[in-house]
Amino acid sequence: MQITTVRIPYETGQSFMLKPLFDAHLGNRACDTNALRKYVQDGDESTYYMIGGDLYDGVIVGDKRYQKSIDSTEGTEIVDEQVDKGVALLETVKDRIIGIGMGNHEYTILQRCATNMSKRLADALGVPYIGYSGLIRVVFYQEYDDGKTGRGRTCMIRWHHGWGGGTRTQGGSITKYSKDTAYWDADLFLYGHDHRLQTDDVPRMTASGNKLVANPKRICLCGSFLRTYIDGDVTYSERAGYPPISIGGLSVRMTPDANSETVKLSPLLGG
Repeated sequence: MQITTVRIPYETGQSFMLKPLFDAHLGNRACDTNALRKYVQDGDESTYYMIGGDLYDGVIVGDKRYQKSIDSTEGTEIVDEQVDKGVALLETVKDRIIGIGMGNHEYTILQRCATNMSKRLADALGVPYIGYSGLIRVVFYQEYDDGKTGRGRTCMIRWHHGWGGGTRTQGGSITKYSKDTAYWDADLFLYGHDHRLQTDDVPRMTASGNKLVANPKRICLCGSFLRTYIDGDVTYSERAGYPPISIGGLSVRMTPDANSETVKLSPLLGG
C-alpha cells in the first residue's frame, strides 16, 4: 500500500478537476479508444489525473481469456506494445498526473511475466507509482508575494483498484465498497474493477473552529472504457454474462473552502 502527498497551489475561489482513470483496458479491441482519448484530453491546466489500474488489458497468449480477434495489438510483443499505447495516451498530461497504480490485469502480467506494466508507464512518464491501493493526501495551499504560504486545505483520498467478482445489480458494487469506508479516515473514496459508473455519499459532520460543517464521504465507482458487447465477435464479458455498462469516467470538482479547512467535493458523471 502506498501513501502519496500532492501539493497544489490555488487562489481563493479556484476549483480543480480530478479525473480518476480506471479500467480502460488498452489493447483490447472492445476498448472505446475514442471515448478514452476524449476523457483524457478534455481538461485544462486545473485538471489532474490519477490512474487506478487496468489501464492495460494485459491478456496474452496462454491466458484462458485470450482471443486473437479481440487483441488490438499488431505485433508479437503484446505487453511492450500496450505499454507504449499508455505512454502515447498520457504523454501530454503527464505533468498533472498525481500517480499511476495497477489493477488485477497488470498484476497477472507481473506474476506471469515478471514485469510491472504500470510501473513501467510511471517511470516512462516520470510520475509516482502508487501500487494497488493507497492514500493520497492532496494539500491545496496559497502562495503570497512575500514568499510565505497560507494555511492549507487538505483532501484525503482512499483508493483501491477493487476486488471480488463483477456485480450484476445496480446497487451491488456501491454496497460492497461502502463497507470499506468505515475503516479509513478519508474524504473521497475511489474504486474500480466492477466497471460501474456511480457515486454515493456517506453523511458525516465535522467541526471547523466552533462551526458545525457537513463534510460527507464521497464514494465513486470510476467507470470503464471496455464495452461488454461489440459487433461481429464474442467478448469475454459477453461469455461471462455481464450486463452492458455506461462507457466513460467521472470527474470530481475539488474546491478549497475559504470558510473552513475542508475541500468541497462534487462528483460529475461522464467526465
